[in-house]
Amino acid sequence: MPAQQRSARGKRQGEASLGARWPMLLALAVLTGACSLLADSALSDKPSETVGPGDTSTGGGCASDCPDGACCGGACVDLSADAAHCGACGNACGADESCCGGSCIDVLNDPQHCGACGAACLNTLCVGGHCSSECVFGYDNCDGNIVTNGCEVDLTSDPERCGGCSLRCPSGAVCAGGTCACAPPLLDCDDRDDTGCEIDGSSDAAHCGACGVTCGSNMVCQAGACACKPGYADCNGSPEDGCEARLGTDSSCRGCDDACGPGMRCDLPGGCACTEGRLDCDGAPGCESIITDPATCGACGAPCDPATPYCDGATCAAVCAPGLSVCGFSCVDTQRDASHCGACGVAAGPHQRCDAGALACDAGFADCDPAAPGCESDLTRDARSCGACGVTCKPGAACVDGACACEGFTPHDCGDACRACCSDADCSDGDGCTTDVCTDGGAACRSTGCAGGEQCCSQVACLECCTSADCSDGQICSGGACIRPCAPGLVACDGACVSLSSTEHCGACGNACLSGRTCKDGACTPPWVPMTTTGAPAPRQLAAATWIGDALFVWGGRTSTGDVDDGALYDPARDAWSPLDREGAPSPRVLASAAWTGSRVLVWGGGSFVSTSGVATGGAYDPVARAWRAMSTAGAPAPRRAPIAVWTGTRMLIWGGDAGGAPVAGGALYNPAADAWAPISSAGAAPARDGVAWAWSGTELYLFGGQAGGAPTSEGHAYNPTTDVWRALPGAGAPSARRDAFAVWMGSQLLIWGGMDRNGNFLKDGASYDPATGMWSPIDNADSPSQRSRVERRTGWTGWTGTRALIAGGWSVPMTRRDGKLYDPLGGWAASMPSAERTHSFGVGVWTGTELILWSGVNGPSLTLEGERFRP
Repeated sequence: MPAQQRSARGKRQGEASLGARWPMLLALAVLTGACSLLADSALSDKPSETVGPGDTSTGGGCASDCPDGACCGGACVDLSADAAHCGACGNACGADESCCGGSCIDVLNDPQHCGACGAACLNTLCVGGHCSSECVFGYDNCDGNIVTNGCEVDLTSDPERCGGCSLRCPSGAVCAGGTCACAPPLLDCDDRDDTGCEIDGSSDAAHCGACGVTCGSNMVCQAGACACKPGYADCNGSPEDGCEARLGTDSSCRGCDDACGPGMRCDLPGGCACTEGRLDCDGAPGCESIITDPATCGACGAPCDPATPYCDGATCAAVCAPGLSVCGFSCVDTQRDASHCGACGVAAGPHQRCDAGALACDAGFADCDPAAPGCESDLTRDARSCGACGVTCKPGAACVDGACACEGFTPHDCGDACRACCSDADCSDGDGCTTDVCTDGGAACRSTGCAGGEQCCSQVACLECCTSADCSDGQICSGGACIRPCAPGLVACDGACVSLSSTEHCGACGNACLSGRTCKDGACTPPWVPMTTTGAPAPRQLAAATWIGDALFVWGGRTSTGDVDDGALYDPARDAWSPLDREGAPSPRVLASAAWTGSRVLVWGGGSFVSTSGVATGGAYDPVARAWRAMSTAGAPAPRRAPIAVWTGTRMLIWGGDAGGAPVAGGALYNPAADAWAPISSAGAAPARDGVAWAWSGTELYLFGGQAGGAPTSEGHAYNPTTDVWRALPGAGAPSARRDAFAVWMGSQLLIWGGMDRNGNFLKDGASYDPATGMWSPIDNADSPSQRSRVERRTGWTGWTGTRALIAGGWSVPMTRRDGKLYDPLGGWAASMPSAERTHSFGVGVWTGTELILWSGVNGPSLTLEGERFRP
């Protein structure tokens, strides 16, 4: 059951408790008011009397420095803490209440004053004066450390844990009310995690301003609103056919109401004008007169006399000049005269002209109906003749710029027609509490809410209850179900009563110790446990590895017999290995990089063990289907070994690495849904460097230090794949120049520690960078680990527990380190990590979120099959 459903508690439970006490409080208030009125009436006609020692008057008996109103019965009291005089003299708190800041508080149930004033629960409920392990509504205990920091995550606003501890918003999205929402103007219209916010709602005509809002014919999306394309207008006011009127035509010249009259044509930018050979002599709309007419020969009011009855359009003559034909008394050029085209009396119709003595259609028009005059069909928008005569658009489609396209009200192409929807998937509204159905053969979408007896919890799911206030008969809500309160010694976890001393719930709900450990005093022990070798793949070095949510993925590398293309999955809950399928896998290689999308492992890059050159190929592995698929090479980055690879939420980001013995820069983004690569910006990008420290924040890739040429640097860079923008980190306060440093993203800050300076000296200092303030801060070196560096893909591993950063392993001449240390950004260096049993040089080292898994690699002079797991 999602964590956000478990954590929906508290506030409504408190409201229900207050509701049960309200009638009693109201009765007390009425009795108190009545007594006060009786007392006022009885004393109204009596002189003042001396204040007795038991009186609550604020009169004399107190020192002059006693605050106003704090002298009660002759004694100066602390109105903020005195239970007998809480906030005012005589205002006594109840038996189960304490005076906290001048207010009577039920310390048995108030999470801000639980058991005592000021003893606040860390976003957990207060039960019987003790902070419980049940989170208040909207919060959850994601790091499993309920004692130290309580329910530390705000599920309503944290994009890393939006609505649940494992529910991470895709890149470009924000968390609002426990639901991932795309940061405007981005939209998620396919409801797929791997593509994230794939639509730009400010410019996408199919999703303009919101998913499914499709702009009509001849429209574009501008700033999230549909608008007519230049040269088009919506003259009929109907959104169904979009901007149906093409401007610049005789029917709509400069606008919707600007139609040209008879004998006129649109001549922009001026507007309607007389066609060639026509005159407007009567002032009425249109150009009714012809310049070759003897009554208006060349101009209005210029008739020919009987001696020269023929008009050639300029002058009157006795006979027509050679090359002109006599049509009545008009001398015309039948090669271009629109009234006598090719022969006398053959006139051009609408959207026609005379071209070399033959009638021709204007651009974009055609004569598809021989019975109708002129070229009546607009091939750019006529759905019956779209692009050419006889090309009819399917039902629900419109003709847009000479091509058939689905209309805004029927945006989905279902093959035989354009409809509102083709399947239920087209109707998703992003609300987990609704059932979305495509009805009546695609006529409309219908959404229905939760069934009877269920409630919508945080727009995620329909459940029996969201908080305990939804339950009755003294039951509590756990895991979305109402259950009986747990017996003493047990707590409710996901709808079951469990012991917090069990290995599945050690110290907190869901804090599983996994195989090889037991729960003692609320903590999993021992810290290090060995991994089984049964079913493990052959020992190897330089393999690709990543954590896939519930298992360790290992592939490729070099065994004692050569480069390999096999691998396995390791499940730490069962301490068991299972082999990967090899069919379709990438070619054997070392130093490939891997990233987990949530459904696929993407493996890319690397090269041969006996060469320094790299490859630019890879594959996607589906652990459910146990199948490989080759990744496209079109647009892929240049070949490289050991590149940085991170999953952004929608794409895999590849950057850096080395090839031919030298570092390479640049990279690309891979979209597994489209099987396509896209380049990343080079403007302000980090240069190629060896030994660069890096960390992924969930939003940006951070790079620091490294060496290019003869000396390391102290420069830092950050790249945002959503905006495709690089930025330089500030130099003020940054760690000194170094290479091979450790880097850890600590939830909201970047930690840089250790490494080597330009003289080859190992360092044991560092600093943290806060992107919110844009500033570096030094860290306290007290109790820090011994000086060391992290050598990429050889030794040195990091992790973030949710409260502390782990620095493990590393290198300091002449030895590979096997110990480590935890760093608390609030308290400095904390507990030490006991030494691992083996060095695991060039082996696998992966942080799962709760454990560091080390497997195989070189131990001493040879490869080892052994593996081990550390839990802080």
